[in-house]
Amino acid sequence: MADFYNTNIGDIFPNSKCEIYSVHSDYPVKDAFELMIKKKILSLPVYDTKTRKYNKFIDMLDIVSFCINHFSQKELSELDLNFILESKEIFQKFKIGDICDLSGRNGYYPVESTAPLKIGIDLMTKWGVHRLPIIDSEGTLISILTQSRVVEYIQNHIQNIDGLDKTLGQLKDFGTSSVISIKHDRMVIDAFRLMHENGISAVPVVNQIGILIGNISVSDMKMVGYDGTLFSRMFLPIESFLEMKPKNQNIDIFGKVLCVLDSTTIEEIITKFNISKVHRLYKVDLEGRPSAVISQGDLLKYFA
Repeated sequence: MADFYNTNIGDIFPNSKCEIYSVHSDYPVKDAFELMIKKKILSLPVYDTKTRKYNKFIDMLDIVSFCINHFSQKELSELDLNFILESKEIFQKFKIGDICDLSGRNGYYPVESTAPLKIGIDLMTKWGVHRLPIIDSEGTLISILTQSRVVEYIQNHIQNIDGLDKTLGQLKDFGTSSVISIKHDRMVIDAFRLMHENGISAVPVVNQIGILIGNISVSDMKMVGYDGTLFSRMFLPIESFLEMKPKNQNIDIFGKVLCVLDSTTIEEIITKFNISKVHRLYKVDLEGRPSAVISQGDLLKYFA
């Protein structure tokens, strides 16, 4: 365990020459949205053209907050061609620097590559962030440490780690017990509004009797199109929206919504995260009703 925790952060990246995608603060919001969609990433470091350095992140949750702030007051009866044209213009009009960390969830906290992994895990847990910018001794951004990469590293060194046979039933405080869910017959924009208002990155979708049937996350913003062309999809019933998603995005290898039980072990949670590439799992009862949210951040808290 000591060797695991004392590994330098700079040593856990599979490719030290991995390209860092970034944007400038004076680019339009559309450019950041488009790059995140094309590269299948949820966040980008932002180069401030005034200070001439990287000092912020923009992520999909910022995009969600941006959309809700500008469009949530629209009367649905006014949803016409002019509304769609306005949604396209607004992605071009506003600059990335205007909406960085609009969600208040993605602070920019640099860490040197020579710091031990334990420090990275502790800081992610303390600040509640999903990623840390990694800098060299001169302060130059050289990489980004994400929660997903830490979980992957844990999986690769699982034989050196103790305490992975504990179950969720034994760890009563593991995860978030207050589950904010949404019914499948509500509109998509209602799901994103819930994320915005509660500072969360996903909501479970349940049927009329509360059984888990799917999930909507900030990454699903890509389905409205980076230029706002498909913004009308925000006003579809969630059930219809889920049917438009690639079929493997809502199911696990067992053909069910990604979920865990009281009997699920920490090791199984690690494996589920790495196989599915999702950022959260739902703890359900035997009938399939969600009772807690298990995030990658909760897993890192366990190790912190």
